[in-house]
Amino acid sequence: MAKNRAWVMVEPQKVVMQEFEIPEVAEDGALLKVEVCGICGTDKHMYFGQLPMATPPYPFVAGHEIIGTIVELGKKANESMAVFGGILEEGDRVALAPGSLPCGKCWHCLHMPDRPVFCPNRSFVYGMTSLKKNPKVWGGYSEYIYLFPKSQVFKISKSMAMKKAALIEPMATALRAVERAYSPGEPEMRRGYGVGRSAMVFGAGPIGLMIVAALRYSGAGLIIVQDLLPKRLEMAKKLGADITIDGNLPLEDRLKQVKDVTDKVGPDVTIEAAGAPLAFKEAIDFVRRGGKLIEVGNFTNNGPTEIIPFFICNKDLDIHGSWGYPSVIFRDVIAMLEQTNSPVEDVVTHVLPLQELPRGLELTGTKDVGKVALAP
Repeated sequence: MAKNRAWVMVEPQKVVMQEFEIPEVAEDGALLKVEVCGICGTDKHMYFGQLPMATPPYPFVAGHEIIGTIVELGKKANESMAVFGGILEEGDRVALAPGSLPCGKCWHCLHMPDRPVFCPNRSFVYGMTSLKKNPKVWGGYSEYIYLFPKSQVFKISKSMAMKKAALIEPMATALRAVERAYSPGEPEMRRGYGVGRSAMVFGAGPIGLMIVAALRYSGAGLIIVQDLLPKRLEMAKKLGADITIDGNLPLEDRLKQVKDVTDKVGPDVTIEAAGAPLAFKEAIDFVRRGGKLIEVGNFTNNGPTEIIPFFICNKDLDIHGSWGYPSVIFRDVIAMLEQTNSPVEDVVTHVLPLQELPRGLELTGTKDVGKVALAP
């Protein structure tokens, strides 16, 4: 029987290429040939041991931004999995949502069914489940993935460019952040986000850039982007930013630039996507009174920053965290990527062969590097 090569994180800062038997596919399972898997900042944090709350017990195969082709399908797979886009067949190209279906029975499932990411009883998360739980390979840094019952699978067009398809999962994170800004959803009362509203994004890494594209697609009237790196700001312009701000300038100068283009009050919405605690503080400084702040960047504990609660109270701010997404949002992401004119695929700056994962981890998050992906 053919072998399956996969990168295994055996301990912090140690990944080893291993070979696994390709398992026999059960009637309620499937086998996916990985086409491309993006390297997420989360993976790099797990590699360095900086994300203890999310890191599964070692060893595990990371990689959760997964696109692939169904090469073998159990006869009951369509019954056991959540399949979006029609009946699943061998040869279908799909995006694989990382998490399994929620249990449907816990407190969060019963009381907050729109937040499936809160379910503590999900049976697995692709790219974040220990190999000790099951000997089959779970993560995207491999040639094949075994699909289990309760997987969530989204059929995509075979004509979608690989680089664009590789952005489906990170775009889900970005679109959820933008959707968080809609609440409470009364744009005629200048509350929340809506068509024509102004938004400022802090951080133009891959997620920040996806947020820019989502804002432009959803009808933002003015998009402002701040970053420390000129090339990232150039990319933000390509994806639809109207104004870019050099984050190296003094705060007072940056505040003036932004207020000069927002009726002297500041943007309606600020979205922190830099993952820097100081950026969260500045998002409070920049947003207008009665505005909204979305925190999506600090997915790991990067330490504290000094906040003066008075300004939150005085501005009457709505502050929303954005953690993960409901997998069904993949449908909206796929529709957006099929329709948008933004050159989102340019965000993927490096596509490496599977054997170069260590180099990919090294590149991720560094200067002048966008999204890095592996193509087995």
